[in-house]
Order: sequence, then C-alpha cells, then structure tokens
Amino acid sequence: MLHDGSGPTWRQTMYLPAAGAELERCDLAVAILGRFVSRGDFDYHQTPVRVSLHIVHGGEGSVTMDGREWRAAQGSVFCFMPGCPVAYRDRGARAWRYTWINLVGTRAREAAALLGGGDRPWCRDDLQADRVGPLLDEIQAVFRADDHSPFYAQAAAWRVLDGLAPRAAAPDRASHLATAVRRIIDERFAQPLKLGSIAAQLGFDRSTVFRRFQALYGCPPKTYLDRLRLDHAAALLRDGGISIAEVASRSGFASAHRFSKAFRSRLGVAPSRYRSRPDA
Repeated sequence: MLHDGSGPTWRQTMYLPAAGAELERCDLAVAILGRFVSRGDFDYHQTPVRVSLHIVHGGEGSVTMDGREWRAAQGSVFCFMPGCPVAYRDRGARAWRYTWINLVGTRAREAAALLGGGDRPWCRDDLQADRVGPLLDEIQAVFRADDHSPFYAQAAAWRVLDGLAPRAAAPDRASHLATAVRRIIDERFAQPLKLGSIAAQLGFDRSTVFRRFQALYGCPPKTYLDRLRLDHAAALLRDGGISIAEVASRSGFASAHRFSKAFRSRLGVAPSRYRSRPDA
C-alpha cells in the first residue's frame, strides 16, 4: 500500500505493509517506509510517537534532538525516539533526499539503541548506509505490491538493521569470545573437545580463551565442560536403561573408568550406586 503527501517545500511517498495490529505485538517490524524529497529550505518540528530511522541519500542539513545538534548529509543515519522533540532542516540549495523507516514492536527501541549506541536520539556517519539501498528498493516494491508473507515486515526490519550495522572488528569478536566458546561446548560436550583446537578455529590463542571465559563465567572452560558432562551423565543415570559404559560415552568421557572416577570425585558416590539411589 502507498500514500502520497506533500508540503510547501517537500514531497514524500509512504509504503505500508499488508499487515494489521499484529505488527505492534511482534518483536520488531517495519510499519512504514517513506521516500522523502525536499525542494530546499525544508524546516520541520515534531514529537515522534515511534522509532524512526532516516537514511540520507543526498543533500545536507541539521537535526536537533535531545538538546544536541547534528549535521546530516549523504551517508548519515539519524534516529528519532518516541516522545523526544525533533527539529530538522536542510540547507538551502543542498536539499535533502532520504528514506525513513518507522519501526514498531516490543523491541523497536532496544534494537535502534543497539544500532546507534544509546537509548536517546542519535545520528551516525559510520553506518553502512550505502549497503542498504537495494534492500530499501526491495521493501518499497514488495509493500507497494501487497504481495508478501505475514513475516516479511518483521524480516525486513532485522535485515535493515543488519545491513546498516558495522561489520565486527577484531576487538568486537574478542568481546564475544567467551560466549562463542560456551555455545560450542554446549553443542559438542558429548564429543572429544580440546580447548586449544577450539581457540585455533576461532582465531585466538588458548590463553586468551581461558582468560575471557574465566572472567565471564567464573571458571575455566575445562571445569565448565566437566560439569556439563557430569550433569548430563547424572540425568542419564536417573533415567536408567543403559549401561554405565554407554552413559560415559554419551556424556563425552573417553572411558567408563575415567567417567566413574570423575563422577565419584564430584558427587561422592559411584555411578552404579547413584543410579539405584539418585536421591541418596
């Protein structure tokens, strides 16, 4: 669906998805995509009711939000937050062209804050505005045709944020290292695992992995792995029906002997006795 509108110094077309109130209840969705063209000397004031991203394609102007003024030119992205008054204007002959996107959903403000680096209104020149041009064209065409699934507006919102977001640099990758290692351990604990191999595959040295994991989770990766394996083994023993050797194998232990030794050390009882009296 589309709607055309204009003012003395500007013209815009709004494209809306074929969706109802369910968009407000989802995590995140595009409620409107607007194409804006100024004829020059555009000057406007408003208090937004929704999160609204503006991706500047041409021209130059200024945006005043939350007591601060930003310059916004080609490549800039500025964001309105609900309830925060905005004054924005372009500069004479350098008339603005931009696309604006209204985001709705229970996580709209959170997602915009994550992209912008804070919960207040923001403007950034370091996002990848040039990368989302084809995506914005796609959303416009799909909304105009009313030919999309109930999930398209939601998927489109995440794709826009992903397209704008800077690619992860090495320091950012390191900040998520401990979480990545834990996810790998959670997924592969029943298989042979070596911390050095995991570190190498992720592009870090073993000591960095150890240090980051210890700082976030309060224990070394090996301690976490052993605990996970023993918890899984205890659950298998409570269920019954398989041998001690099979429990050891399914829990990632190299042998029943190593499993029994580790189990007794942690729980103070042999696996066979635990299976017969798990509450003892």
